[in-house]
Amino acid sequence: MNAIHTSADTTRIRRKSSSSSSSSNNNINNSDSEVAKGDIEGKRVVASTSREIALDDASTAVEDMFQNHYVKIEYSETRFSLKKLWSFVGPGLLVSQALLDPGNIESDISQADVSGYKLLWLLLLAHVICIFVQSLAARLGVITGRHLAQHIRMQYPRPFATVFWLLAELAIIGADIQEVVGTATALHILTSIPIWAGVVITAVDSFLFLYIQRLGVRITELVFGLLITTLAVCFFVEMVMIKPDAKEMFKGMFVPRIPQGTVVQAVGIVGCVLMPHNLFLHSALVGSRKLDRRAENREGAIREAMRYFRVETSISLIYAYLINMSVVVVFCKAFEMLRASGTPYKASLADGASVLSNVLGAGSKYVYAIGLLAIGQSTTMSGTLSGQYVTEGFWNMPVKPWQRVVITRAISLVPALIVALTAAEHMDLLSEIINVIQAVVLSFTIIPLLKLQAYAEVVGPEFAFGRISKSVVAVLTLAIITLNAYMIVSVIPLDSAGMYVALAAVVAVYALVVSYTAAFPLRCVWADRALVDRAPMFVRWLFGRSNFSIEAQNSSS
Repeated sequence: MNAIHTSADTTRIRRKSSSSSSSSNNNINNSDSEVAKGDIEGKRVVASTSREIALDDASTAVEDMFQNHYVKIEYSETRFSLKKLWSFVGPGLLVSQALLDPGNIESDISQADVSGYKLLWLLLLAHVICIFVQSLAARLGVITGRHLAQHIRMQYPRPFATVFWLLAELAIIGADIQEVVGTATALHILTSIPIWAGVVITAVDSFLFLYIQRLGVRITELVFGLLITTLAVCFFVEMVMIKPDAKEMFKGMFVPRIPQGTVVQAVGIVGCVLMPHNLFLHSALVGSRKLDRRAENREGAIREAMRYFRVETSISLIYAYLINMSVVVVFCKAFEMLRASGTPYKASLADGASVLSNVLGAGSKYVYAIGLLAIGQSTTMSGTLSGQYVTEGFWNMPVKPWQRVVITRAISLVPALIVALTAAEHMDLLSEIINVIQAVVLSFTIIPLLKLQAYAEVVGPEFAFGRISKSVVAVLTLAIITLNAYMIVSVIPLDSAGMYVALAAVVAVYALVVSYTAAFPLRCVWADRALVDRAPMFVRWLFGRSNFSIEAQNSSS
């Protein structure tokens, strides 16, 4: 049976364990040496079992905003159950909304204008790849009870982990800017308030969602699900109203083709779906499900959880694909009708409402704005969650949700206001810059995610990747890195010799850092007396093998 439990239950269990341990010690003192020896061995077994349980109790769900509410999953060797699947529904749904944020909606509109229905197959392929990658992120969290940011802190040197943290924060803040401006655009359509005022309102109203978190993990997931469904209903209704060309739509979904001049657009589709902060978020959210990690059930419970999370992730991201597809299809048909009538238009997020108004009537722009407002509010909150996990994981310190909202909003508010005050059309350029940042960060996020699961010292010998899995993962990683490198290079204008030199420098640095990330050995396999241990203190500190404060204490003594 699945149930919602609180940390008070864990406290009572630990108190009971403590009293039992004390009683066992008294028995040892009052027995002969042979019995005492047996009791000590028994105590070791109990301690080992306690560690298995504590591994679960110390997972991310206890350290974050869900510390007083979690879903307990009882392990049972039964067939697949829809009732049990429902207990796992939630993390994938929260992750899927990042694929639907205002930045992705704008990418869908641009895709509809540039390539029509012809790249729907690539959009589907990108979502399938995303299912695979996100399932691996969930896998890491389920197996170890720790999320990606915690593992990077533990397995990489501190300077390197600090760079990881800065890149992750940059990606989160960049996505947050798109979400804030997108939500402000929706408020402008609905109420005619200036976009800059909508930016300020959006930055403030995020605090209202903090109250929802106090209601528990399931209520929070339900609210996010309702917001995503609001967006889905809005665009499904408009798709029915606009009556797209069904033949061209299905042909675009299943017949691979890349129209001439749309290569950059095609690469951008993949980049917009694979979000680096989603990997941190998904590996953490699975910690809200408490598994039976006792020695006799641990492997079976983990494998069962991984199976259910794969199904839940697949359903959630296919749902996201259907919504993205509906956006592309609606605007494909709208642009066709406007071109046929000779009506000028602009393919952007801000002008999407006027495009639909010219085709479907004045009421359609409000349907568009309601959907945009719902997903904008939802993604701003999930961005706060991602930032919270990243900060807590890399620095091993708790960050209260309201503190994280203040920090994120304070940083993202300034560039968002600049975009709002200068002109809405600058959002296109800003989105392009943010997509490049996301591409860079993704390369340095996916490598540790996959690398960690190849080490038995991290996930255990029963869950470590085998040779075939390592080969598949290596090919996938290389493909993603190559696509991201192409996206980065495509934004550099090659109009002079100096720009070619700059391009060569960017490629060299990118390749060097990616190679270092992939080749650097994790702490769990470092030798006790490695060559770096005989290097100067600064070099040892750079590789995480020394601490300046400890060295100073030793030298003074």
